[in-house]
Amino acid sequence: MRTLSALALPLVVAGCFGPPSHVDSSASLTVGGTAQRESGSADGAANVLLIRHPDALQAIGDVITIVGSIGLACVVGNDSLCSPYSRAAAGNDGRYTFPAIHGGDTKGSTGEALLFSTWLSGPAAIAPATAPAGVEADFYIQEDQVAVPTLRLWESAGSESDDATGQAQFSWPSLESSIGQAAGDYRVQIATANGQTIWSAKTSSTSLGIDARVTQDFAGSWTTRAHTKVAGDATDFDLTWYAPASSWASRGLVPLSRGKDCFLQGANGPVLQSPCALTDGNLATSLTPLSAPACPSGQTCTPPAQNNWVYVDLGAPTAVGALVLYDVNFGGALSATVEGSLDATTWTTLGLATSSPYSLIDLSGTARYVRLRLDDPNAQLSAGGNSEIAIF
Repeated sequence: MRTLSALALPLVVAGCFGPPSHVDSSASLTVGGTAQRESGSADGAANVLLIRHPDALQAIGDVITIVGSIGLACVVGNDSLCSPYSRAAAGNDGRYTFPAIHGGDTKGSTGEALLFSTWLSGPAAIAPATAPAGVEADFYIQEDQVAVPTLRLWESAGSESDDATGQAQFSWPSLESSIGQAAGDYRVQIATANGQTIWSAKTSSTSLGIDARVTQDFAGSWTTRAHTKVAGDATDFDLTWYAPASSWASRGLVPLSRGKDCFLQGANGPVLQSPCALTDGNLATSLTPLSAPACPSGQTCTPPAQNNWVYVDLGAPTAVGALVLYDVNFGGALSATVEGSLDATTWTTLGLATSSPYSLIDLSGTARYVRLRLDDPNAQLSAGGNSEIAIF
C-alpha cells in the first residue's frame, strides 16, 4: 500500500501549487451551511467536521497510510487522516456554522490558499451495512464568508451478487434518484477488513462488473462514491458522497502465485526476493526496488540497468489465464509486457498491461515463470505502490 499517494500526494501538490489566497491574514472568517438526511429533512443531530489539508512544506516528514480519501478515512475512523481543524453542531434546522477562522490559518507556507474539507457522517450503520453514509465538500477559502453547498447524505446502499460468468456484479441507486443531485461519475471501492484497497474502478453508470478473481481470498467491505463539482462565488466545491459500505464475502480464490518466490532485475541478473512482497497476499507490503551499487571512492558511475522487470516462479509449468495487478506504479512507464517462460531464459509474450492502478490482464499459455517487464527500458518499478501480483 502506498504512502503519501492516492490522497496525500494530490493534496500536497494542491497545497504547493494552489491558487493565491485572497483573504486578509488578520481577518475573521466564517464557514457554514446546512446538513440534511437523504429525505431532505434537516439533520439536527449532525456534527460537521472542518478538515484543513497541509501544504507541501507542512507535510514534509509525515508518514501517512492512505486508504483512498479523507471521506473513506472518516468512514472507517482513521483519526490520523480524519483530524478536524474545527467542529460545528447543527441546529434543529440543520444549519451549522464553524467557530470564527483566522485568515492566516487558511494560507500555506508561501501564501497560497489551503484546501479545506467539510465532512458529514450519517448515523451508525445498521446491518447489512458495515459503515455509515457520508458526504464531503472540498474547497479553498477565498472570502470572508463561505456558504458550503448543502451536505445531503446519500443513504441508499447498493447490492452485489455473482453471475454465471464468474463476475461480481455491483449495482446501486443513482445519486439523482436518491437525493436529486446528478453525479459526474461513480467509483466502486473494495477493501479488506483492515481497510486495504483491493480494487478501485470508476464508471458513469450505476452498475459495475468485476472479475471475481481480483478479490482472491480476501474479505471485507465495499462502497460506492459519487462525485460532482458545484460552482461557487469565489471558489468551486468538489462534492463526494459515500453510500453506506456493505460486507464483501470471500470467494476463496487463491492465486497460483500465492507465496511463490520472485526475482527482480539486478545489475548482474535476476535477484531472488524471498519471501516476495508481491505474492504474499498482504496488500500492506510492496515491492522494494534494488539500490544502485555504490561507486568506488572518488569516482562517478552510470547507474546499472535494474528494477525494470520482475518475474514469479510458479514452481512448475502451469497453464495461466490471468494476471491481476494491484496499486500499479510503473515508475513513469506507460505500459508493460507480460511474458512467460519455461526456463527463465526464453520468453514469450502472454499479454500487455497499462499503468492503470488496478488491472486484470487475460493470459493464454503455459509457463513456469511469469514476468512483468516495463516497455520503457529506462523505467524502474517503484517502491510506492506495486503491492501485489496475482497469477491465475
